Amino acid sequence: MDRRVRTGCGTCRRRRVKCDEARPICNRCRSANFHCEGYPAPRRAGKTSPTPSPKQAHSPERTSISELSLRHRDWRQEQLPLYHHFVTTTVLKLFRKDHLSFWRDQVAQMSYGLDLVYEGVLAVGAVHRASLMTCQEGNGLEAANFKVLGLRAYGKTIKLLPSYLSHNTVPDTLAALVVLMLLAYFECFLENPKGAFRHLWAAIQLLRNSEKRLSVKDVSNMVPVIDAMLHLDFLAQNLVPYACSSFLPCSDQAMMESPFWNRSSPEFSGVSQSDAIAAERYRLMWLVCAHNKLSRVIWACWCPASERPTRDELMGFYSEMVLWRATSPATFSGFEGLYSIGASDITALASLPMPLHPYLFSSNEAALNVAMYNGYLGCAVAMINTTDPDPEARELEAFNLVYQNLCIASGLVERHKEKDASQYKPCDSISMGICLILYHGTRRCFSLAWQKWTVAALRQIGREGLSNGLTFANTAEIMWQLESKRYCDNTGQLSDAQENNYLGPIRERLIPLLMPRGGDDQFLAFYFRYGNSDYDGDERTVRVVAKATWKQDVAGNMNSLKIHEYGNDGGLSSRNRPQALELFSSWRQAVEKGWHGYLSNEIQDGFLLTQDGLNG
Repeated sequence: MDRRVRTGCGTCRRRRVKCDEARPICNRCRSANFHCEGYPAPRRAGKTSPTPSPKQAHSPERTSISELSLRHRDWRQEQLPLYHHFVTTTVLKLFRKDHLSFWRDQVAQMSYGLDLVYEGVLAVGAVHRASLMTCQEGNGLEAANFKVLGLRAYGKTIKLLPSYLSHNTVPDTLAALVVLMLLAYFECFLENPKGAFRHLWAAIQLLRNSEKRLSVKDVSNMVPVIDAMLHLDFLAQNLVPYACSSFLPCSDQAMMESPFWNRSSPEFSGVSQSDAIAAERYRLMWLVCAHNKLSRVIWACWCPASERPTRDELMGFYSEMVLWRATSPATFSGFEGLYSIGASDITALASLPMPLHPYLFSSNEAALNVAMYNGYLGCAVAMINTTDPDPEARELEAFNLVYQNLCIASGLVERHKEKDASQYKPCDSISMGICLILYHGTRRCFSLAWQKWTVAALRQIGREGLSNGLTFANTAEIMWQLESKRYCDNTGQLSDAQENNYLGPIRERLIPLLMPRGGDDQFLAFYFRYGNSDYDGDERTVRVVAKATWKQDVAGNMNSLKIHEYGNDGGLSSRNRPQALELFSSWRQAVEKGWHGYLSNEIQDGFLLTQDGLNG
């Protein structure tokens, strides 16, 4: 039987939430900061209509109390732990410290008045708790129960969301933006990139369509939501091949004028002290995003020479990165000794300690900032190396940056074993963790011993939201298999001494390209190599050496592995191998203006069908 009270105030009835019917203004509208539209005049059937008895007049209140009692019992048993986990744990892991008052206090207050926000909070709290329990052995059943609760709340949120997207009021817009970001994080915990990025793209579009009616105060209050959008936009650029930002306001030329290293993080009103480390990461992400939009610094290694950044563009990026480091004291203060780790020449790299000496930071966030800096700087250095008058010095710098990141990762892995509040939990690092940085540094490792340590660390760290260390490890191991003929003897084995040997110039190594995970749970990776004048007749091209598909279980064990080598005629290079520029032309056109182009089902399916056609 439908027990909903249909005599509430006009605002609560329009928002489809329960009204407490307090007069003259209901408490629900007052607490949620909504204008209470009051109550409709009571309907009268005429003079012959009987006057309701006192018992009948009070029946709605008794029904409301009964329903509230029922919901309160469910709330204590199932919903309270999820709500409590969100406000006490989840917000601490997902958002920066100076934005906690928004996500913990304002969003919690919004959830009291809006079922949409309330269900979104429950969904993320449940799936985050399930994720943490999955990281702990012996909690699989309890984790599954919380995941079911999260999916139930997620379904309710999806049903409520459309009505808020059509409203033009600022409170409804803010509520919809908050919920879309919560849903994006929900999908991140479930390792569903397309679902996460669809919610993120919906939030970006809603924000753009609402900009004209937002005041300066409104925008200031939305800063925590905008910051979360930038973090996930940055992650999307790193996971969707050849993509650039879909969020960076590049249409505004003033926002795109260099330099980018000194872009201040927008301030959120209502906080007395900002999170300095988070503000420095904001500047770093903006720097990388802007240069990626202008010159493809993230995906340049996968492009032919004609589309890579020029030497001047790379040196400009390098200079800005160095300036960012010099003006980021919160990140680097007390840790200058990290950059004394390394070797003074190429031959000395083989004698660097393996296993590594962990380098411990007082803050996990500072450690990730430094690792991000080293990773993107190292990528630029490796590209500069191809046009530098002294390539050996640049290659040495790239190797040292990789080794320093291995030391940082070793420190985080050690901290993962701790049981205090500073423990590094991989399943908490949703926006950007260490896995993605380690993976991109794999091909720049000096020796096979470094690569093997990296793969072992990726397996130990495991999932970090959409960045799955197990998948990255499998992608790297397939790369070893393809490269083995270059390094191994007739037995296919390497001695311990040989594993510490130099793997050769970075330019001559395979470049792995892992595609976003599809809906069929199948993983797809390609392996590129720069063209060689001896084999290809043109060293400016990028050739596709092989394609690999596989499936994997929750422990990362591969099954149904299939490797197809293009133009495999016994040599490492062949003119019969397709050029990456041609093979990925439709994909690159789709993501040319941002990663959101990958969200189209037609484009994704057509791309995969094209690859299958090549195998025929």
